[in-house]
Amino acid sequence: MNAIMLARMQFGISIGFHYLFPQITLGLILVVLIAEWQYVTFHNEQWLAVSEYLTRFLAVVFAFGVATGIILPLSFGMHWGKFSLFAAPVFGTQLAIEAMAAFALEAGFFAILAFGRQRVSKQVYLLSAFFVFLGSHLSAFFIISANSWLETPAGYTMSGGQIDLQNWASATFNPSFLPRFFHTVTAAWLSGLFFVLALSAAQLLARRRSANARKLFRFAAIFSFVLALLQPVLGHQQIISVRANQPLKNAAYEGIFDTQRGAPLIGFGIPDEAGKRILLPLSIPNGLSFLETGNTDSLVTGMNDFPREMWPPVNVIFSTFHIMVVLSGIIVAVALSAVFFTRRKAKKKLGERKIYLHLVMACAAAPILANELGWIGAEIGRQPWTIYGLLLTKNAGTAAQSAGIVAFSLILFVIVYIILGILFRKFLLTAFQSIPLDQKEE
Repeated sequence: MNAIMLARMQFGISIGFHYLFPQITLGLILVVLIAEWQYVTFHNEQWLAVSEYLTRFLAVVFAFGVATGIILPLSFGMHWGKFSLFAAPVFGTQLAIEAMAAFALEAGFFAILAFGRQRVSKQVYLLSAFFVFLGSHLSAFFIISANSWLETPAGYTMSGGQIDLQNWASATFNPSFLPRFFHTVTAAWLSGLFFVLALSAAQLLARRRSANARKLFRFAAIFSFVLALLQPVLGHQQIISVRANQPLKNAAYEGIFDTQRGAPLIGFGIPDEAGKRILLPLSIPNGLSFLETGNTDSLVTGMNDFPREMWPPVNVIFSTFHIMVVLSGIIVAVALSAVFFTRRKAKKKLGERKIYLHLVMACAAAPILANELGWIGAEIGRQPWTIYGLLLTKNAGTAAQSAGIVAFSLILFVIVYIILGILFRKFLLTAFQSIPLDQKEE
């Protein structure tokens, strides 16, 4: 295995592990902000308690997000030197703005959120929650913009074989950015809300502040259900963007090898990249053409219209895309069932549905996994390009770097991530055990 492939593995593992934390952070800070607003506006002490114990978990998730995020620039410098030099005027500018403005805003006010409850007024505390919310979403804005620029570069000129930033606004709001931003952020909210659902379910099972847990469970269930229904709409808009800007990736997502009118929508199949076909396809005739254009006879470009060496790994992105769609269905089902079981006329109390609560806890991984698979499909679907149409991945690595050095750093990073994963679980359990038992409230 060569150095470039090992470097790709290391960066994929690094950013995949890191991405676990920002997506939960975006959802958790949204719930904390709403809880604080409810407390300040309506003087509801129950929402104060909700905010206080969710902030404990937010602090853990935020801290591990920072710890895993600072490793990523190191990866760029170590293994992707040519890319860093080539893309710095645009890609580096966006990341610099994110670090100096958005992350600084988020981290600064997070200190008040974590330690300032007794030191500031409740209005200032609410304002701090808002600025943490704003800072975290601005971070997402600039990071998704930078990543989208790799997919659909814009706002640049070429000079002497190097990129120059010509129009910052055009680079920032590149053609694929807005659909990806709204789809990614709302998907992250779902991850945070399912985390809250799982936490509430665990509280009910352990009989820790059950009254607050029931209230929070119902709130998260309703909010999750709305977002779960919205996700296919936003995901569809992103696919329309991919179809317009990266037709080869779109064809690989959908398993379309030959350009055709009335293309089928393949719900299940086994990709045979070598044979250029989908085995055992379960499909809806004309479905893809209709879904993408509203016309059952519209033309869909197939992969065979592009040079074979420009194809992404079809098996990977077809599979990740379709598994993500299945997970979306599971998310809708869980959210709908949560709303159903928390209705006032339910025959059985939520806390008595122990099997169901365990199922909800297990399904908390569904939106997180869906987000990870969506990212994998988007990034691998861009291959063989690091910057679509401008820089091939094979030409983006650090010069004269041996496979042995990269393999050593890969092993070292994996060990570090295993340790961090163990610590993250320990801190989450500690935060959970700090929630008072029901009998201690009476």
